[in-house]
Amino acid sequence: MAKLGIVGAGHVGEIVAYTAALRGGFREIALCDVDEKRLDGVVSDLEDATRFYPHNIDFFAADYKQIADADIIVIASGRIPENAQRRDEFKNNHEDVAHYVPEIVKNGFTGVFVVVTNPCDAIAYHVWKYSGFDKCRIIGSGTALDSERARTMLARILGVAPDSVACMMLGEHGDSQFLPYSRVRIHHMALDEYLKKHYMELDKAEFEESVIYRGHRAFFGKGSTQYGIANTVNDILDAVLYDEKRTLQVSALHQGEYGVDDVFISTPCVVGTAGIEEVVELTLTEEELARYRESAETIRKYRVEA
Repeated sequence: MAKLGIVGAGHVGEIVAYTAALRGGFREIALCDVDEKRLDGVVSDLEDATRFYPHNIDFFAADYKQIADADIIVIASGRIPENAQRRDEFKNNHEDVAHYVPEIVKNGFTGVFVVVTNPCDAIAYHVWKYSGFDKCRIIGSGTALDSERARTMLARILGVAPDSVACMMLGEHGDSQFLPYSRVRIHHMALDEYLKKHYMELDKAEFEESVIYRGHRAFFGKGSTQYGIANTVNDILDAVLYDEKRTLQVSALHQGEYGVDDVFISTPCVVGTAGIEEVVELTLTEEELARYRESAETIRKYRVEA
């Protein structure tokens, strides 16, 4: 069976490992972290639940050489600055990936990187650069979680099941992301059609803002997001592991799509064993397309300013 590597055993890394264990796709899960004391505690805690997983799993604390034979590596390390500014967060986290990504590749890693470390899109770009891998083998978690938030929140407002809502957040995994309302469907009906039929109203700008704020609510309330990101990341892992050819809302390198070039940014992508197998370019309104391009420039600025 497959092996999963995770760089970063913090709140996100450990819950990604636990969720992967519950889903049962991996025989080995190796975690590495610069904080060896915490790493030992996380591995021990995960091992204690072994009887409750679908099958026996080997958890172990690893260095960069020991995770290099993994099939997939999740990058979940991170240093959040005291001022919580994305620009400074990028500087800190970029320094870290610049150190360990070449080390992992040098030791023989040939799989797929899934990047969760924020700012996710900008960090994914540099993982691609430092790894020397084909673009398809770098997947940013992007707006996968944001899209699930939008789906769940809209379902609650309208009183329908989340599975009956088709919507997504496009662009940066950050404040410049947006909801393309032209693509929203409720019970396969266009949103405006559904609202009119059911005599309902929705403040679209307010709703979009509430989706974007949702991550801040979790962070400032409990210090991190965990359950949503763990499951969205594991959806990506499953799509790669089982070659699902599944369409997921992830961050991928753009080379002309939407008029955007040389930026990792989120749009629907087909994900399978090779990683990102197709970047899906949607038909958007002129306003939505302009916002997408603006979001891409926001991501690019992290690199330029740092």
